[in-house]
Amino acid sequence: MRKKIIFTLLVLWMIFLTIPALADAGVSYGKVVGTEFSVIQVKGDNGRVSVFWLGHRTHLDFRVPFFGDRVKIEYVKDKLGRNAVTRATILGR
Repeated sequence: MRKKIIFTLLVLWMIFLTIPALADAGVSYGKVVGTEFSVIQVKGDNGRVSVFWLGHRTHLDFRVPFFGDRVKIEYVKDKLGRNAVTRATILGR
């Protein structure tokens, strides 16, 4: 009985680890309208404001985006539905 439980937990743990590989990817263009610690707010061309998390695996081409910078954000959605940035490119002011 105990071996079945351990085996079941192991299988569930392996399934849980594969979920991030199935993350939804996307690209967003817009202007930075807010920053707070490692989070930036980007107002898209459609007028919608999106929040992006700049984690330790984020690749920045030059520097961290400032207010008013036009940016291209490549991101994935994590298991909790948050936008985790993988690459941030500054397109201009």
